[in-house]
Order: sequence, then structure tokens, then C-alpha cells
Amino acid sequence: MKTQLEPRAVGEQEWTATILGIAILFGVFVRILPAILAGFPINDGGMFAVMISDLKGNGFILPEYTTYNHFNIPYAYPPLGFYIGAFLELTGISFVNILMWIPALLTSLTLPLFYFFVKEVTDDRPCAALATAFFAFAPGNYVWLLMGGGLTRALGIIFFLASLIFVHCTFVTPNWRTTAFAIILCSLVVLSHPQAALLTVISCVVFWIFFGRSQIGTIHAFVIALGTLLLTAPWWGTVVYKHGINIFLSAGQSGDLSASLSALWENLFSIQTIIPFATIFRLFGVFFVVYNRKYWLLIWGFLPYFVDQRSASIVTSFLYPILAAYGFLNILPALLGWVRTRKWVFEKNNILMANHTLSMSLLLILFYLIIECFVHAYVIRNVTLSYDARGMMVWIKENAAEDSEFLIVTGRVDVMTDGVQEWFPALADRHSVTTLQGLEWILEQGFYSRWDELSVLQTCKDINCIESMGGAMNFEFTHIIFDRYVVAPDLSNSFIENGYKLVFENGQYVVLEK
Repeated sequence: MKTQLEPRAVGEQEWTATILGIAILFGVFVRILPAILAGFPINDGGMFAVMISDLKGNGFILPEYTTYNHFNIPYAYPPLGFYIGAFLELTGISFVNILMWIPALLTSLTLPLFYFFVKEVTDDRPCAALATAFFAFAPGNYVWLLMGGGLTRALGIIFFLASLIFVHCTFVTPNWRTTAFAIILCSLVVLSHPQAALLTVISCVVFWIFFGRSQIGTIHAFVIALGTLLLTAPWWGTVVYKHGINIFLSAGQSGDLSASLSALWENLFSIQTIIPFATIFRLFGVFFVVYNRKYWLLIWGFLPYFVDQRSASIVTSFLYPILAAYGFLNILPALLGWVRTRKWVFEKNNILMANHTLSMSLLLILFYLIIECFVHAYVIRNVTLSYDARGMMVWIKENAAEDSEFLIVTGRVDVMTDGVQEWFPALADRHSVTTLQGLEWILEQGFYSRWDELSVLQTCKDINCIESMGGAMNFEFTHIIFDRYVVAPDLSNSFIENGYKLVFENGQYVVLEK
């Protein structure tokens, strides 16, 4: 008589290690793959390349201004990433490789840090492992960090996660050793990226309200805040001394400080994959969190939408994987149980681990999400500056007069994410009147109006519209550039008919001179 083999029981430790191993192994690969495919920094990074060069050229002393776009933009950006880039350049590594590979490396490091963060705040290793898997395979979450600008963004996020681990630990079990680490890591956030610094402040306040409102917790919170201010004072004090406090107030106004429930609602139901597994599970997770009164988690994730919408999605990129893990580990088994028995029963995680059908289903879901990330890698590659764009900029650097002024029409409405606008001052070494990057430090309340005007300019269909918008913004330019892949050829032809001279053409781009 044949005996039927029983499936081997899987313990919590083995299950956790398996899911975490899959998350880190494949998560690192899908973050490195876009850099391999692109062969150039993804989307942006031109301004940072120039600021690295400025820092190195000034003997590693912070310059007063950056030479980027030849517009006297204050060198007020948090400098830690630039110091790392400048020291790497001393070893012979080119800025292209620095801005291509360092963001990929730093973004990969967010995976284990995220696991330790979730483990710290939930005290649940299986949940932390599964949340890390959902975080690893959410393609829209890491694109922003993989770009050339990820040299500072990803650096800020690494220290953001690390600082919250120690801040939470300090409030839950106060001791001066963890407080010291919290101070150091919070300081590194401030020196890395402004949005990450703002989110760290918001997160620390939320953590203090829910975990540290004792006398000793409040003392530790005060020490962390004071210590961070003191450790970062050499940087922000130097900037304030050279440019005044308004330089930071101006940059602060470049964020979206309006509150919007509609933006939060849209983000909550956003879908990143064809089959929205993660979205479904995170909605399950919302019910679980509310049912178990873990309100702090939702407040931590959603509060930034009422403070600074521009950076709010950064926190939800960490919140949603946690919710998805809760949803899969707790709500899904309960839902399946209700279908069978018409009773709601919330079991512990080990019930799921003993359910081989659910565990195998999870592996299939993760496999599907990995495939989506592979496909998305090719989408990410396509936002890299094209060979034609780079060729056009190199030609301008070698042939255009140094005092030339360029108006660039690519047809891309969001000028802040337009790689051509951002890289032009770096590769062409000429002034672009339509480049918005860096102006957040000097335009103050006029930053958003300039953004809107530049967006309208990119939609112009005739010469009168461009000249009218250029005049409204007081633009003086000697050359105009068109992307013929996006902008209708008739537009550039109309400028030629009105006396502009064609000086360069490579198929995609035409450069006209007045």
C-alpha cells in the first residue's frame, strides 16, 4: 500500500528567511538592471554633476554659488552626496558612472534597511519580510531613487529609514546610546536631501506623539532635535551667513504645501502593475490596521499629504508594503475562512505558513511582480537622455559662443522632470532660459508661477505663442532648440521662415540661431 507524502511543515524562521531572501536577491537585481540597460544616468543628474565639479574645483570647500546654468544659483543644497561624488571622482571614476551606479547601489541598500525598519515598528518578522518583498517589487516606488539625482535622494532615504529605526527604539526603550545614533542619523538625513529631512521631522513628531510622550521620552526627543541642529550647523550656518535665511524659505516654497484628500485618495487606489495584487492587499491592510487600532501607522503615512504633497508619496511608498503584508498575512486567510464558515477568525501568521496553498500562491504572486519589474526596467531606460540629445549638447559646447542663451522646446509639459532641460546646462555648458532646476533657491513665491509658464510654453503650436510666452517671462535668447520627435516640424520651419538660421540638425533635434 502506497503512503501519501505529507507536505513538510515550514517554520516561521524558514518562511521569513525565504521571503526575505527572494526580496533582497531579486530586488537588488531589478534595481541594477535599469542602469545596465541605460548606459547613462537615468533622467536627471546634470545639476548634481556640475555641483560635484564645483565642490572639487573649490578644494572641497563649499562654494558660494554653483556654476550650473551660469545663473548665480546659491550652493545651498545639502552637500553630503556631492562630497561622496567628488571623492569618488578623485579615484578616476567619471561623473557618468557615479550618477549611474551609486544611485542603484544606494537604492538597493534600502531593501535590508526597510526590513529592519518594519521589524522595529511592528515587532513581526514575517510581516517585515513580506513587506520588504512588496516594497522590493513595486516598480513605481524606486524609479525616483534610481535617477541620477538619486545620488542625494537615495542617500537621504537610507538615512531616513535608519534614523527612524533608532528614533522609534529610543522612544520605546529610552537609552542614550540609541539616542546618540538617532542624532547622527537624523543629521545625515539633513545633510543629504531636503525632502527626506522634512519627512524625518514629521515622522519624529508622529513617533513622539504615539510612543514617546513620557517625561523621559520628551527629554530624549528634545536632545535628538537639539543634537541634530548642532551637528548640521556648520552647513546650514554657512549657507545662512552667505545668503540669509530666505534661501531656505524660498526652497521650502517649491514644495506643494496645499492639503488634498483627493490626492491621497488617488494615491491610495493607484495601480502599478497590470494585476493589482499589491493594491488589493494594501486595502485589506487598511481594514486590519483600523481593526487593530494601529492608527499611528496611517497617520504617519498620510500626514505628509497635509503638509507637503510633493514629498508625500515617499512615505506611502513605505506604508503601502506594510499594509499589503498585513492584508495578505491576516485579512486574506480570514476572508477565505469566512467563505468556508461564514465566520471571521483572525489567526496568527503561523496559520498561513502551515497553509501550503497560500504560501505557493504568494510565491506565484511575487514571481509575477518580479516579471513586472523586469518589464518596467525597459520603461525606466527610455527616460534616459538620448544619444541625439547628448550629441546636440556636445556640438553646442564646441561651437556656440560662450554668451549664447538657449530656449529649449521639447514639448514635455513637466519641465522639472525633463532630462533635456536639466542636462543641457551641464553638457552644453551654456545658459538655458527654460531650465527650472535650481531656481527654487532664488525665485521664492515666483517658483510655481514660473513652472506654470514654462509648462504652457512647451505646449505652444506657433511662433507667436512662443514669442509671447518668452516675452512674458522676460526671456532673452540667441538660439532656440526643438525636439522634432515631439514638436511638430512645422513649428521649427515657421521660425526659419521668420529669419532664424538652422545651425544644427541631427534628426531629432534642430538648433536655430536668431
